Amino acid sequence: MDTLALRPSITFPPLLPDASSPLRFDPNRPSIPTQSFDLRISAPASNMPYQLISPGIKIAVVRMVAQGYTQKFICETLGEKISKQSFARWVQLYRNTQRVIRDTAEYEKKGPGLLLTTDDQSFMIELLRMEPGLFLDEIRERLYDETDTLLIMTTLHRNLVEHLEITLKKANTVNIKKSLVAKYAYMEKILSVPAEFLVFSDKSCICSRDLLRAFSRSSKGKPANRTLIQQNTKRFTLLPAISVDGIVALTVTEENVFGTNFAHFLKYILLSCPFLSCFGTRSLWLIMHKSMVAIEWLDYVATRVFNWFICQPIVQSSAQSSCFFLKSSQISNDLKHWSGPQTPSGQSNQLPIELALLCFVRSCSIMLATHALTDNPAGPDMSEYHFCE
Repeated sequence: MDTLALRPSITFPPLLPDASSPLRFDPNRPSIPTQSFDLRISAPASNMPYQLISPGIKIAVVRMVAQGYTQKFICETLGEKISKQSFARWVQLYRNTQRVIRDTAEYEKKGPGLLLTTDDQSFMIELLRMEPGLFLDEIRERLYDETDTLLIMTTLHRNLVEHLEITLKKANTVNIKKSLVAKYAYMEKILSVPAEFLVFSDKSCICSRDLLRAFSRSSKGKPANRTLIQQNTKRFTLLPAISVDGIVALTVTEENVFGTNFAHFLKYILLSCPFLSCFGTRSLWLIMHKSMVAIEWLDYVATRVFNWFICQPIVQSSAQSSCFFLKSSQISNDLKHWSGPQTPSGQSNQLPIELALLCFVRSCSIMLATHALTDNPAGPDMSEYHFCE
């Protein structure tokens, strides 16, 4: 029988397992020389399957082999079934590298190398950061024009996913005029506004659930179908007013919402809700952005649409006055310089925005002054116009 004789002339560190080590420390164990040893391990052919052994077990095995323990004693002590080949391989590795666990960075790289260099990868990352919606053929063309590197579609996709960790996702639609700087600056200004003073309003379209089910489930290998019973079902438009306590007011219509619709909603639905009774005798102010409403229509809005609009100076304290603050989603900085109604002396007072009842709507909803005489079939008094409740 062939044997593998290992006679290493190496010096192991004189370290013995303590009480905290996975090895049980036996104080009655006879002293073993730790400076040198003569290790003879026979390595016959074995059918033992491969198994995962933790690095701590490998270190303990090499240390106990250096202390002169037999293979049977080491296996019984550690509770592991370790082959003679593993003993020989770990000792040989320690003899050559002075380490039991090999550094994975030193492994020899196998297989073909990457076709994309570091510059190519940097170019692709920057390209997709600027234009994330490019198709694979467009990315390949841009890469070839920039670096003269030509890849097939499969290789390009694999490099994106596996090496650059760039995957294809459903893109979110973002408004090109959206400014996070202006958004956070505005949110900082209204930090002192109580949550009970905030009322949000905007139109929302709803339709049948059958039209929303674009995906279906089926067994693997079988197609998934859907049947539309009402393909031309009616769509409704919701116009809610939501506060921190829930829905304050709500109206539903089958038509599009214009300025007159929103004016009717404010006058006959929102103002008549019990939510506003909590404000008592406080003055309610309708504030409209000066760039959204023509000056000549202010009197019409105040007298015909909002007869509760008080054209008097703000003489109460800020705690006694509440304001409806209607404006578009594009927040402008000059709004804080808006002046209240003119006093008899021609002076105007600054509006206390910090304590305002805010009601956000889109620009198409707050153009009620310009639409008041144009899109109202019932006349300028709006007495015959109503929603489908």
